Amino acid sequence: MTYTKMIRRLAMVLGLASLGGSLLMPAMAQDAGITPPAEVAAFGPIEPGSGAGLTIGFTQLGLGVPFTEALQQGMEAAATTAGVKLVTCDSKFDAAAALDCARQFRTQNVDGLVTFQADAAAAANICAEGPQVPVIAIDIEQQPCQTAFVGAANAYAGEIVGYALGQYFKENFDCQYDAWVSLESLAVGVVNDLRMGGMRDGFAKVCGDVQNLRVIDTGAGGQADAAQRQVTDTLTALPGAQRIITVGINEDVVTGALAAARSQNRTDALYIGAQNFDPRNCQIWTAPHFIATAAYFPEKYAELVFPNLIKAIKGETIAKQILVPHEVITKDNMKQIYPETNC
Repeated sequence: MTYTKMIRRLAMVLGLASLGGSLLMPAMAQDAGITPPAEVAAFGPIEPGSGAGLTIGFTQLGLGVPFTEALQQGMEAAATTAGVKLVTCDSKFDAAAALDCARQFRTQNVDGLVTFQADAAAAANICAEGPQVPVIAIDIEQQPCQTAFVGAANAYAGEIVGYALGQYFKENFDCQYDAWVSLESLAVGVVNDLRMGGMRDGFAKVCGDVQNLRVIDTGAGGQADAAQRQVTDTLTALPGAQRIITVGINEDVVTGALAAARSQNRTDALYIGAQNFDPRNCQIWTAPHFIATAAYFPEKYAELVFPNLIKAIKGETIAKQILVPHEVITKDNMKQIYPETNC
């Protein structure tokens, strides 16, 4: 079963209404049958005072990188608007630290939790040690305690980038390339499988099955230093390669790959497909062959998190899957979607 079919089957089982019409997506991708899953939700403003008196604990993945910093700023702004006390604990990409965060929240009388931690296999232990309150997981499943998942429509986000890569290589190189380097994070489990498999699935709709696949595990959450180290070795093993499709589970690993390429004067050899768009990360968007990324809008995640978690705390039923309305970004449209970028 392809990743597209898997996500569609899940959508049919859940029976949720589609909001996909609001997404910006190349018409050719729609023609190829790449459509957003039914669980995609729309961003919207936070109702002032809607969470007055509530305390919410927030386990952060790891501060200090663009995605989580944008997410943090959005969460803090939303908490202020909603009247919520937000208590943040930084797990620093470490499952043991995330476990400590859960234990801390258990003593702090939180009314709900937002959990963003990288090791899906550790989630059961973390759930058991945390307070028994409604939980929203961000981007990485936190079973068995999550009330809802808020995050990427992973297969779809992968497919739209893979499809854009396929179109580029078909138009420019008759689908000919030397290798496909996939910078993954195996620790995040199904999220990695859907997102990175979705890239290959989207590409295959144009150019057929991916050839000469090199899968690189970049650690929990996808880390730049691990990517740089291993891509350096991979480039050394591909001395004559001039067209290396390089795709990453996030921006950080792509940044690491570009650093490795620069050290060997081979940035021209990397053809980039990414996930997320930080308008300040110009080293990716000005790379010689940046092709496409899927925008995640981490600064707006709170618009999906807070209204739903507040409802759950108040005993209301919420959807189990609440997914981000991704948009394809290329060099041609990046300033239309993110006018503040100076790249």
